[in-house]
Amino acid sequence: MNKKTTFIFAFILGAASGSAVTWYSVKKKYEEIAQREIDSVKEVFAKKREKEQNKDVVAKNVTEDKKEKPELKEYVAKLHRQGYTKYSEYFDGGISEEKESVVNEPYVISPEQFGENEDYERISLTYYADQVLVDENDEMIEDVEEMVGFESLNHFGEYEDDSVFVRNDAKKCDYEILLDQKLYSDVIDEMPHQMEV
Repeated sequence: MNKKTTFIFAFILGAASGSAVTWYSVKKKYEEIAQREIDSVKEVFAKKREKEQNKDVVAKNVTEDKKEKPELKEYVAKLHRQGYTKYSEYFDGGISEEKESVVNEPYVISPEQFGENEDYERISLTYYADQVLVDENDEMIEDVEEMVGFESLNHFGEYEDDSVFVRNDAKKCDYEILLDQKLYSDVIDEMPHQMEV
């Protein structure tokens, strides 16, 4: 072989080996970069998933706590029905009228509690958009405060959007109050005239 051919052959061999080394080095470098990116994305998603799982656990615990713990008014009413007495409320031979009236007021209950007491009558009422409460025959309720309490009418959406459940221990009644978006005046106009006997 002559010198020129050897030189060209050596040049090609050097270029090929240099290219191979460069390709291998660049490949290794970019694989490391890609792996670091993949690991960082995995870490971010793992943290995000852990936070979501923690939120779900906390939300589940909160809802379970709410389900397991009835309201204080319900406990007071139950104790009162069972005949338990708080002797510290007695003075001059009797319970103060103020304390006794608080226990006997109607109070909101959950839908699950509605009808749970077999001794209580279950009554369905309708509350119209023009703030009129009526019975099953669409006759206006005059003594709203005594029957279900005006405060209970502010609890729509607490358990269900279109209904509220109220217990009145003094009357031994559970009331289901259904919300109607119509006006009571429109409903009365639509009703056929009834002859009074």
